[in-house]
Amino acid sequence: MDFHLTSQREAYINARGKIVLNACPGSGKTTCIIYKLASLEKECLQRHGPYAGIACLSFTNVAKQEMLKKYKAAYAKEFRYPHLVSTIDSFINHYITLPFYNLLNKEFSRPTVVDQASVIDNIFKIWYKVNGKMVEGIIPPLNKHKTKDNRPLYRSYPPSTIWINASGKFTFKGTTPGAANVDEAVFQQYGKEVFQIKTKKGVITSGDSAFLALHLLKTYDRIGKYLVKRFPYLLIDEAQDNSEIQHLIFDKLVAEGLTNIELIGDPYQSLYEWRDAKPELFIKKYTDPSWTGLPLSQNRRSVQRIIDCFSIVRNPVDDAITTIDVKDLEIPIHIYRYAAENRDQVVQDFEKKCSDYNFQNTQVVVRGHNLRDAMLGNTSEVNPWKTYHPSSLLAVRHHFEANETKEAVDSLRKLVLEFQNPEIGYTALQDLQKNRKEDYLFNGKLYSFLYNIPPTSLSFEDWSDASVKALKKEFDVDGTDYFKFKLKMNGFKMADLKNEKVNRYFYRAGTGQSTIPITTIHQVKGSTLNAVLYFLDDSSEGTSVSFKDFKVSVGFPKEKQRLIYVACSRPEQLLALALPVIITEEDITNRFGKSVHIITL
Repeated sequence: MDFHLTSQREAYINARGKIVLNACPGSGKTTCIIYKLASLEKECLQRHGPYAGIACLSFTNVAKQEMLKKYKAAYAKEFRYPHLVSTIDSFINHYITLPFYNLLNKEFSRPTVVDQASVIDNIFKIWYKVNGKMVEGIIPPLNKHKTKDNRPLYRSYPPSTIWINASGKFTFKGTTPGAANVDEAVFQQYGKEVFQIKTKKGVITSGDSAFLALHLLKTYDRIGKYLVKRFPYLLIDEAQDNSEIQHLIFDKLVAEGLTNIELIGDPYQSLYEWRDAKPELFIKKYTDPSWTGLPLSQNRRSVQRIIDCFSIVRNPVDDAITTIDVKDLEIPIHIYRYAAENRDQVVQDFEKKCSDYNFQNTQVVVRGHNLRDAMLGNTSEVNPWKTYHPSSLLAVRHHFEANETKEAVDSLRKLVLEFQNPEIGYTALQDLQKNRKEDYLFNGKLYSFLYNIPPTSLSFEDWSDASVKALKKEFDVDGTDYFKFKLKMNGFKMADLKNEKVNRYFYRAGTGQSTIPITTIHQVKGSTLNAVLYFLDDSSEGTSVSFKDFKVSVGFPKEKQRLIYVACSRPEQLLALALPVIITEEDITNRFGKSVHIITL
């Protein structure tokens, strides 16, 4: 394994005990972990025997697979039993909550862990008639709870948004609802009933599972002691995104005798506050004298000018990041000044520059899915049908046209199985999808059908009729009811809309014919790229990130500044920023210096 051992890396490799590794972007932290595993494996075997192992946990499945891939590339073997690479959620689910769930509730069988908001909310929905019309509601007793202005509580706080914290208190996505909106006692009772109904129906979220796991560890010491014996070494990557409950779970394992635990991450790259990430707890342990805090501040990815650019949002008192072993092609930071109508020109110019430098690994990055979908054409101004199924079929066609065949087949499989089994529940549908995924004859029919989805050049009415006929011919399902039109839509006359072409409203790309992938900051996190073009928004309202957010931090940076940090720390050689044309050249040079290359198209 080719590994450059610096003093910082050596300090980490040799460290044992309670370790917090604060690793900057491009520091090679995953490579360091892989290198260290070789010595830990031998040590674990010698000290704890052949049935105890190392648990390497990360935040996402992508990071998990990357670690397994790099380990195999380094050592030409799999990282296998008694060792484990897993996500944090999966580790908690499969080693604590699910196997010991019967200790908490003997009345119900082991639950299914589900995190899709729509699935959670559908568990609670009911339909009833009012004046001859079907109206959507929520099951009792949840329907009795009201806000202070007498509106149904579930309208403002759907069941999927009700989280439980470490103390057992219920919150709205991690925050306490305002006293002006709802009485605290009413909200807590509502949350308690949501939690009880979920467990009774055999469905919990990963957040619920973490709470239950913590409760199990506190109530039954032997569970923690068993886990410490099974995994005497615990390495947690991307630990800046751990929630409070996850931190408390690991703290409990330490209390039960775990002596070797490592929290590895970069608090500046914490992007999951919407999932209750608490980067401040990572920072607290980094400076806690009972833990050993170690830095990795040498960047092996980016040239120094890119580092200096994304370091603008860092707190000046933090350790400076320096480049090491990176060849500099002397490409200045590019700043595009754009308007909504010429985003395609910006992308095309960036694409040409990447071609000139023979850059193959490039991305266009945006804040969120709305702008990304607008640039890709993955949006629609209307949805004229009563159900979501026609729009889903259009999405299948779009995946196929974009050469995303696997996504197209997987989405179509789910859709067809819903057509074939209209009364099936969520868990049963998931199981059926898994089983039919191995049905090669069925998969062959799905693939063939991709070529027969009607073209979007048809009118809405003709496309709907053609789709119903195609589904009947290929899968012998009657989709008539699924393709019925709404009786009315605001801003449209339905009789006229039915005669409009589908492609006028669905999948109109907004960036020309660019071949460079367009993605979100969350999706590009962890990547190393040759070049990045990052579009900033024209305002900072809501979740939007704008030029105003690209500033020096006072204290720990806000999440918007951390988004900028992650987006701008991906490229090796070329960082391009796209700013709204209202940002003047003077504003740009005052913020980024005079060496940047400003382009107004």
